[in-house]
Amino acid sequence: MFAVVVAALLVGFGAYLVDLQFTVHGSVSGRLCIGGISLIILLVVVSFLRYALQRFQVDVDRDGWTVRIGRYRRDLRWAEISAVVIKNRENDGRGHRRPVPALYLVPDPGVSLNAPSDLRATVDGRPAVLLFDLTDLKIEERQFVRDLTSLAGDRLEVRDHRLNAILLSEDARQRRNGGKTLPAFPPGAQGVRTQRWLNRRRFLLFVGWYLFAVVPTLLLTGHTAQLHELLGAAVAILGLLAVLAAYAQFVTLFSHATDLVDTEVTIAGTELVRVIGDRTDRHDMHGGTVVVLPPGAKRGYGKAWLLGFPHAVALLSDPRTGRLRHHDDLHALSAVLHQSPHATDRAAARDIDCLALQSQVGDPTQPDNAENARLWMSLTKAGRILAWAVVVGSVLLTGGWMLESTHYLGGAVILIGVPLATWWALYALYRVLALLGAAWQAARSNH
Repeated sequence: MFAVVVAALLVGFGAYLVDLQFTVHGSVSGRLCIGGISLIILLVVVSFLRYALQRFQVDVDRDGWTVRIGRYRRDLRWAEISAVVIKNRENDGRGHRRPVPALYLVPDPGVSLNAPSDLRATVDGRPAVLLFDLTDLKIEERQFVRDLTSLAGDRLEVRDHRLNAILLSEDARQRRNGGKTLPAFPPGAQGVRTQRWLNRRRFLLFVGWYLFAVVPTLLLTGHTAQLHELLGAAVAILGLLAVLAAYAQFVTLFSHATDLVDTEVTIAGTELVRVIGDRTDRHDMHGGTVVVLPPGAKRGYGKAWLLGFPHAVALLSDPRTGRLRHHDDLHALSAVLHQSPHATDRAAARDIDCLALQSQVGDPTQPDNAENARLWMSLTKAGRILAWAVVVGSVLLTGGWMLESTHYLGGAVILIGVPLATWWALYALYRVLALLGAAWQAARSNH
């Protein structure tokens, strides 16, 4: 529905531009420019409508599967299916091959799928049908895997660790991962409040970065360009490097802690497996590098105790409140570390045991319904649109200010501002979509 609305708005804007082409005072170059923009809008509208009106392909419920892919038509009951497998397959990217998770149906022996050649596949030597890549889904991957787990049960085999780590039930995670999964911490609404606490501190750093790095750089560039354009260009280049370095050093200070709040870790044998986005990190808990870092040992983590290798990998306590993880999670970590042949790892295990003694035996903060808190956090993140608009607007205003006093530098700054404005528009669209998604989830949970 949102795609259709956006397409309708773009069509209206395109019609307005087409009308401008036929005005009496329109120049030839202006008409060519508007015509090119109209063509781009037309292509965007077609892609939006194609996405929104894409026809039904696959449906699954408690009775079985209904597959409608191209000319292929097949209805399968659960009794005819041996396994539902999610595993990576090689997909041709831009000049390289990259693995993407795909969904396969494996029938029971004797059941023929009669699939066309482009959908035929094999899984462990068994004939199967390739349904689709999970990157093609219009729904969120986490929700898809959870829904599929509830329907397929023991038939589901997830061989992609990034998806394997997000299965809904703790028992299912332990069966498939072969170990214990430590949930994201803090749980539920407490975790969302911690993220908001971290984001507020990051925003203060952003304001400081803008006032003490971006604004002085733009003003200094403008004034030196009035003295000599080449000097202004040199100041602009050095200032750009300083602005980027300041952003990487200060504004991103709390970013890693925010990632850890959202991250589950899995104890698989002697490894601690962590999944962030599309990246899977494995850390050897018997490698002699494990340390327990107290609050304040690393900047940007607040009151959190950290498990490091030696860089921080997991939160042992809440960065906002200092509340420790559940003692069972801490004991699971120390049990593996106690078996290490290295004294460093065993010392870390003893430190974790001391924390477990201080941890509350019960869990007074259960993972409550966090959808309303996530909605509020999405709303505050949408406010970043205005913050970045100020930055992009400042660059464009500086370029306009220098146009009259310079031959080339003012135009160059404006040219830099154009891709920045384009990036800002895409970022604004992303934040608005995230806000609408959070509002939808909150409405569903409240009803």
